[in-house]
Amino acid sequence: MSTISISDTQIQLYLAIGLFTVVLIALIIIRAKKSPPVIVQYEEVFQVENEIYETSPYKKDPDATFDIPTLRKITLTLITGLSEHIAKMAESPSDQHKSMAAIAEKFESDGISPIAYTQWNQSPIQGIAARIILNGKSRTALFGPSVAMAKASSSFVSEISAGVESAHSAGHSVFVLAIDGLAYGAISVSHGLQEVAAA
Repeated sequence: MSTISISDTQIQLYLAIGLFTVVLIALIIIRAKKSPPVIVQYEEVFQVENEIYETSPYKKDPDATFDIPTLRKITLTLITGLSEHIAKMAESPSDQHKSMAAIAEKFESDGISPIAYTQWNQSPIQGIAARIILNGKSRTALFGPSVAMAKASSSFVSEISAGVESAHSAGHSVFVLAIDGLAYGAISVSHGLQEVAAA
C-alpha cells in the first residue's frame, strides 16, 4: 500500500491559491455591485453628403432652365408632401423616408421654403411626384431613388451620372430630381450609427 505525502510547501501553495481565488471572487462581486453594466445606445444618423445640379439639361428650350435655389425649393416641396402623408397615415418611416427627411431638414436650415403643389403621390419604389407651376407652366416634378429615376427620365447628364456612381460606390443613398422627364439634380445621403451621449 502506497501513501501520498504532501509537503509543507505544497500545502502552503494550495492555501495561497485558495486565498487568491476567494479574494478575486470577492473583488468581482464588489465591483459588480458598485457599477451597473454600461449599456451603449446608438441612434441612426442620416446626413446629406453631396448635391449636384444641372440647371439646363435641355439647352434648346429656355423654359427648361431653372436656377439652383428653385431646384432646391422644388425638392423640398415634394418632401414636404411626403412628411404630411406619413403623418396622416401614421406609418413608420422607412430608411428612404428618413433619408428624404434629412434632405428636408438641411434645406429648411438653409432657409429654403416649399411652394404650392397639386396631384401629389408617392410610391415606395418610384419616389414622389407632384404637379407644380414653374415659369407660368404646369410641370411634373419627380424625386426618387436614382435607379427608379433612371427609368423615369431621360439619360442623366454626365455630371449627374458621375455623382450618382460616386455616391453608390461610397455606399450612400442617391435621389434624383426630375422635371418633365429631365434630370436636374442628384442628392446623396449617408446612413450610419452614432453613439448617444449619456445623460
